[in-house]
This record gives sequence, C-alpha cells and structure tokens, in this order.
Amino acid sequence: MTGKGTNFGFLDRCDDRVAHLARQAERYVYTDPDSCLFKLRLMIETMAKRLVSMSAPNMVDSDLSSMLGVLERLGTLPRRQADGMHAIRRDGNAAVHGNSTPSPTAMRRLKDAHGLSGWYARNIERGSKVDAGQFIPPPAPFKPTDKEDRLNKDIENLEDHIDDQRRRTREALMLFREDEDPEGVRKRYRIELKALEMVAAAAGEPLVDAEFVALVMAMDLEALFEHPSFGADSREARRNAEAQLAVVKTELEQNENDYLSERANLVHEMQLYKRRQLRGEL
Repeated sequence: MTGKGTNFGFLDRCDDRVAHLARQAERYVYTDPDSCLFKLRLMIETMAKRLVSMSAPNMVDSDLSSMLGVLERLGTLPRRQADGMHAIRRDGNAAVHGNSTPSPTAMRRLKDAHGLSGWYARNIERGSKVDAGQFIPPPAPFKPTDKEDRLNKDIENLEDHIDDQRRRTREALMLFREDEDPEGVRKRYRIELKALEMVAAAAGEPLVDAEFVALVMAMDLEALFEHPSFGADSREARRNAEAQLAVVKTELEQNENDYLSERANLVHEMQLYKRRQLRGEL
C-alpha cells in the first residue's frame, strides 16, 4: 500500500475530499461493506461533480447518473472508467436501499475505485506525474473458515458473471464501437444524443444503466422508423423507438434484480453461519 497503510495516499495532493472518502471506504471494506459502498458512491459523485464543473458547469447539480452521461457524451469519461463508475453507482444505490453488500463485492468496488482514482488524479493534475501504485487489498482482520471461504468464492463467481453480462450487453448494443477514434466517438455522441436529452431527463435514473445504452439504440430506431420505407412521422417514430427502449430497460432491470436476489441469498447464508459460530453451534 502507498502512504501510511492506504492505497489512496496519492490523492491527498489533488483532492483531499476524495482522498478522505476513499480512506473511509477502505477502513470499512471488511467490517461494514454497506458503508464502504456508500462512501465509494459519494467518492465518485464528488469526482464527477469536479469533472463536470470543468466541462459542463450547468450540469453540476444534476444526479450522478446524468453527470456521468454528460461526461461520457463529451468524451471526458472513457469507456473503462465509465463502466467502473457505473458499477460503484449501482452497488452504492443497492446498499443505500437496504440490499446487503458482501465483503468480496465491496473489495471489488474498492479496487475499481483505486483505478478510477489514478485516472481522476491524472486528469485533475494535468502535467504532473501521478503514481497510484498497485492496489493491495487491506489485510483481513480475521482468517476466514473453509465455509466462509467457499461462500466468498461463490460471491466472487457471481460478481464475475454480473460484470461479464454487463460488458456483453454494452457490446451487443454497440454503445461503444471499438474501431472508432476518440474524436469520432465524441462527434457521434453529440449528433445522436442531442435530440434525446429530454427523453433522458424524463426517464430519470432507473435501477440499472439501461438508459444510456437504450438512448443510443432509440436514436438508431427512430431514424429507421422515419425512413421512407416505413413512412412514419417524427412523433410516431419516437413512440416506436421508446417502446423498444422500454423493452430493453425492462429486461436489463430484471437481470439486475435477479443478481441482487442471488447476492442477498449468499449474504444471508453467510450471516446465518456467523450467528451459529457466535452461539457455539459449530
């Protein structure tokens, strides 16, 4: 670890608020995973506000999802960093709304936050050398039993599955085209998404990040439905596009709910095991 037993010491010189939240999350990763996720969500919201204030100050009071969307569309937030921030946002929201967080999930998001912090510091401290170092998991306060180790591995496998599913969903919807140069991506976003800003605002923040992938889809669908071979007017094209958007969002939301349910079952099993340990039944 860098700097006094923390992975986030390099942040002190560029943003002490972000550094403070990162250290708090790091301390809670084993003892209170829900609080860890809550602090990480506050951390990326603080990062997003500062980045938005530099490129789109009129959006600085928006919700986190909207700010991240703006940063993506401006080309300020690359794909990898966007995925990391949205993962923390989703899991942070789930923790706030009473979905228990297992320690392996908190550790995964803490590692994501470390990578994001290095990228963020390099953007804030342009021209300065920023060395985030390699992420080193904080030492566990206790050695897990074989049963706990098995449950933790089940949780890790579930998280791998979730991350892979989200990645494949993005690629299937062609939200990002790997062969495009950064300027091409920025230009495409400006053109395709400008007409749908009101749709995004009206949709609010759904359970998952379906809104951004679906907005790009909707723009393509709207253009298709307006094609002379269909003969639809603009309003009818919009309705058809939004109907397709709703189907995609519903399916993705159901997937995310299924993941949350499976994760909750694993957490419940771990909690029951620990209670039996405390009662001396094991």
